[in-house]
Amino acid sequence: MLQNLKIEWLKIKNYKVFQVFSILYVLGILAIVLIFYYIYIKIVESMPIVGQMQKAEEKKDLFDLFGAENIWKSITYSSSFLLYLPGMIIISLFTNEVNFKTHRQNIIDGWKRETFIYSKITLIVCFSIIITMVNALAVIVMALITKNPISFEGSYMLVYSFFQAFTYLLFALTLATIFRKSGVAIILFFVYGLLLELLFAGLINSKLGLTPAGYFLPLQVADSLTPMPKGNNLFYPNMPEQYIMLIGTVVMCSVYIFFAVRKYKYDDL
Repeated sequence: MLQNLKIEWLKIKNYKVFQVFSILYVLGILAIVLIFYYIYIKIVESMPIVGQMQKAEEKKDLFDLFGAENIWKSITYSSSFLLYLPGMIIISLFTNEVNFKTHRQNIIDGWKRETFIYSKITLIVCFSIIITMVNALAVIVMALITKNPISFEGSYMLVYSFFQAFTYLLFALTLATIFRKSGVAIILFFVYGLLLELLFAGLINSKLGLTPAGYFLPLQVADSLTPMPKGNNLFYPNMPEQYIMLIGTVVMCSVYIFFAVRKYKYDDL
């Protein structure tokens, strides 16, 4: 497996799309977290209650979103909006190999079809680990900026962050195996993730009264692992416990892996 992963690295290390989007993702994480923080501080400072406070530290973080423990939740929540960038990379890598027929060379070299798709899944695992490490780095950076201590009691959010990233990238790979056209797969990835699933979740939970079924949609199940750090009862009414959502996420990832492997195994090359 390590040899296959090395081959995957040789394929992508000089790929311009991979280089550009990787840089944009890392910079984007730090940017979106900083934007979230400064907007939050401005909103807090504009509240009448803050004007009555005497302590400067209370003015900075009224709701403790960037406190010792909540900072992990704030970072993983805000950074999750950028998971579409690595998802685009996964779609582009797979569809390019299929469209330019370079994936056939692996089969000629003796790989089984399952080996090819499993190598992509292994690459997704590595991407998810890196994304998790970037989130940890963002926590450290924000702790330095806000001058708040870090409590490792909240570090379990990194586990949830890993599974959320893993789910998004597997979903992207599944779309790529179905459509085999990067443009179509990327558009559906964005439209479904940013718009359709929110509508479906709201329809199922509110209009049809099937709460909490709406939380178990393909991406929402992973998004529920990293909800807003405050106001869960308001924004996520009747959402199951996080361990249940984690089980649901693992099940969904298993479905993606099964479908992607089976689709590629039996499709024409």
